[in-house]
Amino acid sequence: MPVAARLFDGKTAKAQPVLLTLAEDRLYVTAEDGAPVGDWALAEFRDENRPPRKGELRLSLDHEEGRIVVTDIAIVEQLRHLCPMLQKRRSAPVGWWRPYAYWGGGAVLSVVLIFTFVLPLLAGQVARLLPMETREQIGSQARDFVVQSIARNNRTTPETVICTKPEAEVILQKLVGLLQLNTDADEKVRKITVVRTKQANAFALPGGELIIFSGLFDLAEHPNGFAGVLAHEIAHVAHNHPTRLFVTNAGVATVFSVLLGDVTGGTFLAALGQMTLGSGYSRDFEREADQSAIERMQGAGFDVSPMAGLMQKLGEQSDSESFLSFLDSHPGFEERIAALTEAGNRGGAALSEAEWAQLQGFCK
Repeated sequence: MPVAARLFDGKTAKAQPVLLTLAEDRLYVTAEDGAPVGDWALAEFRDENRPPRKGELRLSLDHEEGRIVVTDIAIVEQLRHLCPMLQKRRSAPVGWWRPYAYWGGGAVLSVVLIFTFVLPLLAGQVARLLPMETREQIGSQARDFVVQSIARNNRTTPETVICTKPEAEVILQKLVGLLQLNTDADEKVRKITVVRTKQANAFALPGGELIIFSGLFDLAEHPNGFAGVLAHEIAHVAHNHPTRLFVTNAGVATVFSVLLGDVTGGTFLAALGQMTLGSGYSRDFEREADQSAIERMQGAGFDVSPMAGLMQKLGEQSDSESFLSFLDSHPGFEERIAALTEAGNRGGAALSEAEWAQLQGFCK
């Protein structure tokens, strides 16, 4: 005797009333008016209820999307005994993974495109929206982060690792002024901090901040090598590269919070850490700063060639622990040395012997 059930055909949400008839090893399904809907082998059915429900079966077939909901107690018990595959899960259809792979691949590609092309383009626009006061706040906090990190590594206080020597500071400011001369950049070096450490490095931060590690004075054999590195970092400041790097690392949410005046949040501090600890500039930024450094040196009448020797030394002592290493993500040694060589050795010394000796003794 036929038993009432409901059929969901997988195409519409509406249930269709049907009649079920068991005959040997098959289940026959007809419409209420007697029109045949189909018949299937009992061995093909699965129960989609997880966990199984007492007094109900939600029958499905591997090769079809429809469901037959059976609630008649008698036929439910019969089917539980007659359908050997009832509690086994349906096998995944062939190629089920393809849509997920396409969506996943598309998502990954989108992220790559955003980080490779979109964010660098937007970073320049967003960086220009940041008021100078905000850039200076970011730079000051980044400077404090670096100084505190060096002090912590040396097991001392931040005040101890900051070098102060009035005579040397005057010489350094004079050199920076010569390398900034005749430039109409919106942003210039505002503050220079010399940190006592064996590391040889120099890097720019947002808001015109410049940090010099005293090891650079020891590593440079010629004042023009040091002046060239200084000119390179001044160029980063002039082109607003540090702020653009911060914007790229910080992300949209952090930048909006900074625009609203929040420069103390956790994501902001994390962005500072990422910016200063090895997240280098793009090669385009570095080439731009390299070319600008050569032009600044030549414009000030300084010989560019000693930069090549210092660059080689920096490469030999470069390590993963340095902050925004002068060589991290820069164009290769050969390319840079070739550019410096091509610039020639025209020009004189950036500092007198006495002035250079004062700088070398900045932290001594």
